[in-house]
Amino acid sequence: MNCKFIIIFGLILCLAFMDATRLHAEQRLDDEVIDIIFLNLPDGEATLIKTESGDNILVNTGAKLSYKELLIQLKELMVTEIDQLIVTSSDEEYAANIEEIRKKFHVKKFLLPDGFLLDDNNLNIQYWKDVDQYTLSKRVTIKNIDENANGDATFVLQYGEETVLFLNDKNIAFEEKLYPNLKQIDIVKIAAFGSGNSPSQRLLQQLDPYIGIIFHSPEYNINEDLVERLFASWIDAYFLKQTGSIYIRLSVNDYELLS
Repeated sequence: MNCKFIIIFGLILCLAFMDATRLHAEQRLDDEVIDIIFLNLPDGEATLIKTESGDNILVNTGAKLSYKELLIQLKELMVTEIDQLIVTSSDEEYAANIEEIRKKFHVKKFLLPDGFLLDDNNLNIQYWKDVDQYTLSKRVTIKNIDENANGDATFVLQYGEETVLFLNDKNIAFEEKLYPNLKQIDIVKIAAFGSGNSPSQRLLQQLDPYIGIIFHSPEYNINEDLVERLFASWIDAYFLKQTGSIYIRLSVNDYELLS
């Protein structure tokens, strides 16, 4: 009996999330907001950005075993075309489904790690090494902070006064490049599935983020010291494997956590 109850309860939660996701997507009528959805996948990273002009931008594609789940969530979010695909690393957990996504969602514009090639010469491809400031829409920009020796790109998304840091270097030594460029950050996506040492206490004090996002990969072990540091800094840390996908809506001067 208890086992059946747990299964039924789990199904109810899953259906509730699907309904809520669909409702948010359907009700998004305000052209003064953008939506950022950090997608919970079995392995890897993928983030959907819906701009104020209605474009769909996907950041990373997850690992191979996550492809079906990625398609399910994109369908729930009523995504039929992807206008731009941004990839921050050539590693499996970030880039394994590029070709499948490109073909299925008719992607024509890409921002990729240096040396990453696609089998279509008619595509609009830019590389992180050639980009400082990159425009996603009329009011949404990203600033390239750094591409490390492994080709992992760290960037800041800016919409009005709201900022999201996509941190993709897990080493504290890298943080020296952040201090001159960044002040307060609202949301930080933690690098390397929470397995590294960054962000340090010093960086957290400078950035003072409200929300931390940690994707899941079975290939990485979470650094417990990092977790303690996040909670000690009064950051709302969301581990997507436990919480499910996180849906955040940004206006030009505020954010709202929708799920």
